[in-house]
Amino acid sequence: MEQLLVPYQAATKLEGASVLVLAPHPDDEVFGCGGAIMRHVADGHAVQVVILSDGAYRADSEQQSSYANLRRSESIQAAAVLGYGKPEFWALPDRGIEYGEFLVQRIEQAIEETQPDRIYAPSLYEMHPDHRALGMAALEAVRRNTGNLKLAMYEVGVPMLRPNLLLDISDLRDRKQQAMACFLSQLKEQAYDQHISALNKFRTYTLGSKVTAAEAYFVADAQELRGDILKLYESEHQRQQEIGLALAPADVPLVSVLIRSMDRATLKAALDSVALQTYPHIEVVVVNAKGVEHTDLGAWCGRFPLRLITDIQASARSRAANTAMQAAKGKYLIFLDDDDWYAPHHIGALVERIRKEPGVGAVHSNVRVVGASGSFEGHVFREKFDPVRMMADNCIPIHSALFERRLFEAGCLFDERLSVYEDWDFWLQISRHTTFAHIDEIGAYRSAAGTSEVRPHGTDDARKLARELVFDKWKQIWSGREINALIAQKDFLNVTKVHDLERTLQMLKEQNSLEIQAQKKQFDLRIHALENQSENQDHALAQQKTLTESLNQKLRQSESQTAALKGSLDAFLASRSWRMTAPLRWAATWRVPR
Repeated sequence: MEQLLVPYQAATKLEGASVLVLAPHPDDEVFGCGGAIMRHVADGHAVQVVILSDGAYRADSEQQSSYANLRRSESIQAAAVLGYGKPEFWALPDRGIEYGEFLVQRIEQAIEETQPDRIYAPSLYEMHPDHRALGMAALEAVRRNTGNLKLAMYEVGVPMLRPNLLLDISDLRDRKQQAMACFLSQLKEQAYDQHISALNKFRTYTLGSKVTAAEAYFVADAQELRGDILKLYESEHQRQQEIGLALAPADVPLVSVLIRSMDRATLKAALDSVALQTYPHIEVVVVNAKGVEHTDLGAWCGRFPLRLITDIQASARSRAANTAMQAAKGKYLIFLDDDDWYAPHHIGALVERIRKEPGVGAVHSNVRVVGASGSFEGHVFREKFDPVRMMADNCIPIHSALFERRLFEAGCLFDERLSVYEDWDFWLQISRHTTFAHIDEIGAYRSAAGTSEVRPHGTDDARKLARELVFDKWKQIWSGREINALIAQKDFLNVTKVHDLERTLQMLKEQNSLEIQAQKKQFDLRIHALENQSENQDHALAQQKTLTESLNQKLRQSESQTAALKGSLDAFLASRSWRMTAPLRWAATWRVPR
């Protein structure tokens, strides 16, 4: 924001094929705008310098004439250094320059004779009375001019508070120092050349290291001065207020945030989004719209004061909205439903824009619909305001727009007969008093999970009936030309269906996405379980296979051993010795009966 107070870039060229320099005393033409004079001379511009006073105030009465001649010769020497020719001397008494018709007309005459494109004169903030008087007279003379004349005010004794042009004189610094050295009579009194050099160095503060010296000017054209002559005389505090640089919260307009509360759990998030606003001057007005006891909210919303209004009858949200506007103290008003919220920069951006749009009483930004899942991929309301488009359907969410309180005072109220589409009806009223400026960026968010009958999950019958009620009212107000413009608007009858379809498709997309995600999660769990089960089965099978292989090996070994024993037994039974001993084996088993 600093660039609103002082430039951050320096000029190296100056406009004006012919310039008139007005200096109150011999030396001010060099101290105040010596660099500018050299720039004009270098570019081939005609330069006429007029020195108004004789500069003899400090001399004794008997020496004033010689002292005035000395000072005149010093200015002539300095003119030779700057290269513009010879100055003109009006020889007015030093400390005798007075703002008035005589001086204004004398300057007008000089303008008529020289036909300049630009006039240089001291700034209105100079401490010396001659400087201030000349600055005021030059301003008035330029204001009266009917051409494209420009006034460039320079600084000598007091740094200007509001320069809008910085001239790079880095390459001219040494020549300016030589020109200032010509004023020996003044340098004996005070080291003015060092002061001016320091001032020119100070003016490089915002210009980077390559610029080593600069002169500061405030430039305004005759048309600007004719529009508001008093603007240059306003206080610096007032000026900074007007350009949005608040020294204190009260320096910028108060904004009233109006909430029709149903005391839902989402109210806390809505209030938190207000508390996070970067704009410094806000009040919060919460109206109990549910008609029964409301949760205590305290006296503050962050650093902003909060008022909860509960002493109204149970009623529709329309009455709550009117109650809130009546209670509001702000210059600007903005609504917020208790299930929606703002981006932190929202109010500041709206106020900055509306203050730059003279005659515009309302401003709105884009709003993103946030899905039930918390996804930020929902529909975005981004249409610019169009009064005919507004007749077909509401395209401006209530919390996207900030409007001047004067519109409420002019009779714009929420229709308490409407319980649905009351916001749309309100904007239709506003649009008959003013247009809306538009900021093409997302400043607020709207919940798709709201409970309004006209939000995406509302029934077609509810939306149809609500629209019919609005049209029944407005068909008696709209002119034939307005209705004809509405009919002529291409596809206006399908506007609502298209938006409803977009919102429905978005909700279906989100719902399907959630279902697919849930199903995928369950599928992934089942796959994981099966994979674990399969791993366990594979491990058991491997163990079983190893055991079976071991048993088969043992079985093969046993069969081999059995075969070997059977072979040995068969061979033994077939042997001669076994056969010969058979009687003995029989006798051994025989017993004599008792």
